[in-house]
Amino acid sequence: YVYTLYFFYTYLWCFLFLSFSLVLLLVGDFLLVVFFFFIYSFFLFCLVLLLSAFNCGPDFHFVL
Repeated sequence: YVYTLYFFYTYLWCFLFLSFSLVLLLVGDFLLVVFFFFIYSFFLFCLVLLLSAFNCGPDFHFVL
């Protein structure tokens, strides 16, 4: 399960990275992209914590 969570988190991060790349090309505001990047990174971190708490407990330390 830990490996599944790892690949799931990596997939989300890559998807957001591509999304931010498109936003950077369209908007051109680097600071705005970085701002939203930290927000979504925090959101994904909380999501991983929730999934770990309900499914595998403290095993998320091995993922992060």
